[in-house]
Order: sequence, then structure tokens, then C-alpha cells
Amino acid sequence: MDAVEREHAEDADDAVRIVSGLLRRGDHGEAFRERRTVVSWSASEAGLLAPSVAEERGTAVRIRHDPETLLFAREGDGADALREVVRDASRRAGGSPFLKPRLRPAPPAAPTALPAPTDEQAAAIASALARALPDPRGIVLSLTVSHVVVTRAVITARGFLACGRSARLVATGAVRRAEATRPFAFQSAAPFPDAAGAFSAALREAVRPVAASLPLRGEVDVVLSPAAATVFWHEVVGHPLEAEGRNGHSVLSRVPRAAVAPAGLFVWDDPGAPDQPGSYVHDDEGSPARRVPLIEDGRVVGLLTDRRTGGADSNGHGRAADYRRPPRPRLSNLFVSPGTATLEELADRCGSGLLVHAISAGTLEPESGRFLLLVESAEAIRRGRPGAPVARFALAGDLLSALRHLDPARGAVSRPAEGLGICVKGGDALPVGGSSPAILLRGLHVSPGRS
Repeated sequence: MDAVEREHAEDADDAVRIVSGLLRRGDHGEAFRERRTVVSWSASEAGLLAPSVAEERGTAVRIRHDPETLLFAREGDGADALREVVRDASRRAGGSPFLKPRLRPAPPAAPTALPAPTDEQAAAIASALARALPDPRGIVLSLTVSHVVVTRAVITARGFLACGRSARLVATGAVRRAEATRPFAFQSAAPFPDAAGAFSAALREAVRPVAASLPLRGEVDVVLSPAAATVFWHEVVGHPLEAEGRNGHSVLSRVPRAAVAPAGLFVWDDPGAPDQPGSYVHDDEGSPARRVPLIEDGRVVGLLTDRRTGGADSNGHGRAADYRRPPRPRLSNLFVSPGTATLEELADRCGSGLLVHAISAGTLEPESGRFLLLVESAEAIRRGRPGAPVARFALAGDLLSALRHLDPARGAVSRPAEGLGICVKGGDALPVGGSSPAILLRGLHVSPGRS
């Protein structure tokens, strides 16, 4: 338990008593504490600027009156903030928690010094930039590199639950070279030195000069690298199997136990996986984090639920973007079972098509199953061998058709998608992770010429 987690737990017994007093018979709910610290550096081809430090603290109380959730939030993550937000919730929701009146006004809280970035962190980022750009001539770099630390806790009528502390190295921005600009996104939950090394490798690949031709038009067979495949699975299996309640059924959630993919395929979501951006101990409603099978042997078998959609049987996937937002069922870290093939063997099975190395973004319409993937880096495959790079393009398809035409062979090695980064759904941004082997998809539609 680190210093912030100890601070959150200092008034644990009193906090549990207060939350228990708020909830009337038949009500369900919890209090939620969050502290978020972000150290950010602005990076260019010339180097790093001095860092900025921002910290946000907040407390929320949620009361569930089926089917609605009432949410009350206040700045601050200490005992006084909890008492104030509980008073507010009691007045508006009709409860009457037992809170002892203060005999005198509470003294103003002393300003808290923000944590200072360490010289070692700045040196690691500067070294990563230098290794990625040994010769920066002709390159224009505009990045924000941030170290984000989030600590959360949930207080229920039964106890105090630490959700855990997560730390991520995140980089976003753009790289410009030879009149061409491409977005750059990176994320890693590995220890800071390892994350900085991975950031350097990703940036070095992003600035590498590549002459690109236009991709083929129309339907094409596509090999997705492990990093690209992770984004594909996130969009076409993960999001459709986030439970959305009575009125939000997706094309996959409507067909439980149906065979939608080749036998031998297993897909699961695991918020307890170590060193992953989406990991936690308890979700943001206090439910224990659980590994949830989504596809087993090619069949749909699971949904990701929160307390609203799963009740007491929530499988620990109620996640909130921050203390001001209500939790909803969301992915954490999505994993796909590997096969035995090499990337070269998958390209040979493809014959003629595309090898996609990196996908920058994706969207999916859950009810129809139509998806769109924006491809940043790819090569043409001719006669079973990757060759000339191709310009950026979009891949479109239908979820059920894509799964039905997934080649049974999969790569033997699974790797995380370091560019998967932040997932935004309904305006709520959350860190996500996972890994996948390389895969071969038949009959996707290519739309070239994306600006």
C-alpha cells in the first residue's frame, strides 16, 4: 500500500459507517475516491521542455434506484469531502445519514505540495528521444509525454475496498516528415525504465521514412500483425460484449452460445493481468476484478457487466472515467489465444493482400456490426511475401462476416498493442490493454486515400 492508498484508508471505519447510514432499505450504492497525478513533458525534435504537474482529487457518492443511478460529486478525497458529498446526497435523495455536527467550522485544508517529477524520469524520456531521433533533420515532432498515476478506492456499506494504483507512460501527438504528417500514440504500464525503452522503439519506427504506394481497392485478404490484431479484437468482440442493459443489445450479445468463429479460438478479458494499462484489483463499484471468457472454442459465452446490468453477480467491469462520471460496463485488458503459425506462414496463406502493422483508431456500430479501422502502416503482400509499403487507408467490414472468414491459423506469438492507448466510448475515456497473435482475415473492404 503506497502513501495515497494509506491516506484514502485513514478514515475507513468512519467512512463505512457514513455510507451505510446514507442507504435506505432497498437502496444500493457506494462512495468512490480518486486521486490522479499527471506529470507531462512537451517534446519536440529539439528535446524536452520543463515538466508540468497537475493533480486532481475527487469523491463521489452513487445511489442506485433501479433502473437509474443518482451521482453526487465533490472535489477532494479526504474525510471532509466524503461528509459533504454524503450530506448533499442525503438532502437530494431523501436519506438521513447520522453525521455528528461540527462544533466549530473546520479549518481550511493546508495546501498539498504536488509530487515533483524525478530527474531520473526526465533523463529516461530525454534518452528515449535521443535514441529514436539520432538525426532529427527533416523531422518535426510535436508530442506530449505524460506519466499518469491514478489511485482509487470504493467505500460500501460493508467495507473499504482499495481499487489499486495504476501508473502509465502515455505519449500522444504528431510526427511530420517530408510533407507527410501521421498521428502518434503510445501507452505502456510497464515499469518506467522499460516503458521509456518501448516508447523510444515505437517513436523510432514512426519517424522511419517510408515510400508508400496506394493500396488495392475493394475486397482484399488482410494479415493483421499482433499489435493491429489487438485493436481489431477490441473493437469487434470486446465492445459488442459490454452489457448495455435492456435496450442496448449488440449483434454478438444477441446470439449467446452461437458459433461465430473457428473452433479453437478463445477470447477473454482480464483486469487482473499484470503490467497492463487496464488492470485493477476492484472495479469502480467495489466488485472484485474477474477474468471473463467472452469466446470459447469459437462460441459466444460471456458479457462484461457492472452492478446495473449484472446486479450482485457483476463480474467486476464497472469502470468510471473519473469520479464525476457513473460507471458502466467496459473492457479492461483483452486477450486472444495464440496458434502455431509464423507471420511468414500467414502471409503465404494470404497469397495476395495486405499486411497491416499498425491501426491508429477504430469504430464499431454494435447493433449492425459494421466496423471501420484506420490503418497507419501496412505492406502489400504479393505471391505470399510482404513487399512495398502502402499509404494510409481504412478497412471496413461486418463483424459476423469477419469472424466467419477468420482463418483458423493464428500466430504463435502474442504481443500487446502499445498504440491502443485510451478507449473512448460515450465520451468516457479509459485506459485499456491486451494482446493478440497475428491473424488472417478474408474479404475486408479497403478504402484508400484517407487524408
